[in-house]
Amino acid sequence: MDIGQRMGETPGLTPTEQELAHTIVGLGPLLKDYSIKELAQEAHCSVATIHRLCRKLGLEGFKDLKVEMARAQERMRMTGNVDINFPFDKGWPAARVSASMRSLYERTLAETQELLDRDALDHAADLIAGARTVNVVTESHNLYPANMFVDRLLSIGHAALCEESIERQVRCSLAMGPDCAAVCISYSGVSMAVSRVLPILKERKVPTVFVGTPAAASLNPGLDAYLGVSDAERYQGRITQFASHLAVHYVLDTLFGCVCARTWDESMKFLKKSMPYTRKDGLEDRNPGPLSSDWPEG
Repeated sequence: MDIGQRMGETPGLTPTEQELAHTIVGLGPLLKDYSIKELAQEAHCSVATIHRLCRKLGLEGFKDLKVEMARAQERMRMTGNVDINFPFDKGWPAARVSASMRSLYERTLAETQELLDRDALDHAADLIAGARTVNVVTESHNLYPANMFVDRLLSIGHAALCEESIERQVRCSLAMGPDCAAVCISYSGVSMAVSRVLPILKERKVPTVFVGTPAAASLNPGLDAYLGVSDAERYQGRITQFASHLAVHYVLDTLFGCVCARTWDESMKFLKKSMPYTRKDGLEDRNPGPLSSDWPEG
């Protein structure tokens, strides 16, 4: 979720901190021109109160607060005032729903691309490309993009699995070692899969990539690579998972693309070898592309 929502939903704020948060939201784009002392004067509070609020919001300090506010303003400028959590309302015509969903998609993808650390993405791709097998750990609605990611890895010859039950995820993790890799997906960072499986992966020294919001990543330190997703969606006060689902899907597809690019020759050989076994009889490819004579050589 963006910084405005976070200030409204963070539990345990004192009345003074709540008033400070209200002042910050009211300042909006003007905050960038304020020093911390000027903000304290504006909000009738101490500099220490600002530091405490920043920590409660998961930020390191006032500079990070200004960056987050600037990000929120840029989101508004790019995509308008779309409600990520309720992107349509009673009686809306199809044209308005369609436009709102497009704004939601554009905003989510732009935010997630901004959060993706390129070095972390490269490192994650290297870990997966060199792994004997890849275990994707997640639960609930994230199982769908997780299984799509597994299917993509299998399509280019990389052994991968995603068990649905926590019990099977635990057992698979216990059977893994440093020559494997794991991808843990959790938007909030507090799922049962995370609490049960991550300690096992650490104990077994399995290189692990975490996909989730920056706040979720901060709850699970010490892993090998962190791939951030848009945090604009609330954890509970939403109609369903639109933005979080899309963000996870985008990150996993991007990660797959990086893995495939690193293993291009081997991947193309496997794809070509597997075609006689996986193609559907009776279906002609109307746009054969690389399935014909110009198939990429590996």
